[in-house]
Formats: sequence, C-alpha cells, structure tokens
Amino acid sequence: MTRATHAREKILNAAERLFAERGFEVSLREIAGAAGQRNNSAVQYHFGDKTGLVDALYEFRMTPLNVRRREMIAELRAAGREGDLPALVEAFLGPLSEHVLTHRGESWYLRFTSRYVLSGGYRSWPFSSDHYPGMTELVPLLFARLPGLTEERLRAMFLHMLVVLADLEQRYADPGFDDAAAAAAAADLRTTCLAVLTAGGPE
Repeated sequence: MTRATHAREKILNAAERLFAERGFEVSLREIAGAAGQRNNSAVQYHFGDKTGLVDALYEFRMTPLNVRRREMIAELRAAGREGDLPALVEAFLGPLSEHVLTHRGESWYLRFTSRYVLSGGYRSWPFSSDHYPGMTELVPLLFARLPGLTEERLRAMFLHMLVVLADLEQRYADPGFDDAAAAAAAADLRTTCLAVLTAGGPE
C-alpha cells in the first residue's frame, strides 16, 4: 500500500465513524485530525469536498459488496433459481450482513449509511447504478418474482434491513454480545425481510 493510499483509507475510516456518530455537519478539518493527518487540507487534497468524500466512501465499501452480490446472483442464474425468493432476499442482504459479522463492530459502514439515508442524502431510488450495480441487477428479479411488489414495500424492506444491521453493528460494543448472538440476529433479519416483502399477499 502506498503512502497516499494509506492516507486515503485512514481518512475514509475516520469520516465513516464521525459521520455515523455525529452526522454530516462534521468539518473536513475534524475528519483530517481524526485520521491523524497533520495537514488540515488533507481531505480536500484527496477528495475535493464533502460530496466527493461521501462518494469515495461508498465506492470504498460498495466495490467488494457488489462483487459478492453479483457472484451470488450469477450462482442463482446458473442454477436456474432466479425465482427462489429466499435466495433473492439472501442476495439482497447477505453481503451487508457478512460485512457486519466479519468486521465485528470495527466498521461503521452500516451506521454511516443508516444516518445518511435518514438524513435525506440518499435520493436515488431504487438504487443508483454508480454505487449499486449489484442491486440494479437484483431488484428486477424481485419485481419479477413478486408481481404485486411496490417500490414502497421494497423501500420498507431496505430500511428495515439497514436499521437492523446498523443496530447489530453497534451492539458489538456490548461485551455480552458475541458472535453467536450476532449470527442469530442476522438469521432473524432474513426471516423478517422475507416477511416484509410477502405480507398481505401470496409468495
């Protein structure tokens, strides 16, 4: 890893945590300080402005998540399982759930995303192709499988998933919350996401 790349990652990690903790009024100077950068203009140097920083943060986190989601979709297509609703739900939330369980609270990505979405920063729906190519491939499969599915219902499921995973990420700070409890919570989330999609209609 080059020195510049290392500095970028430190800034991204600091920004993710501060945005999650305090919202988007955090200054770029504060983010640079939290990242251990002596130059107060380090964030502007690497990312331009706050919008550029947020975009870079999504790219940093979403690139591997999209790779994983598209692998899962490809496996479903190869097996002729595009209509397997539980498998589609797993492709929807599985990569994010895996991220939370793997990082064990050391990543703030779900808490950052939850705050960003609920602050109104997330305006592209269902998903922006810039950050979510895996989702833009998956969402039509869900609509094909559930002809009565509406964008509002899909949004409700997405928000449910997001807030539960953000809470799960936070709960790792509790010494009594172990990997088994986290895995059980993630399994329950799969069940409730499926229920949100199918409530009031046939599967």
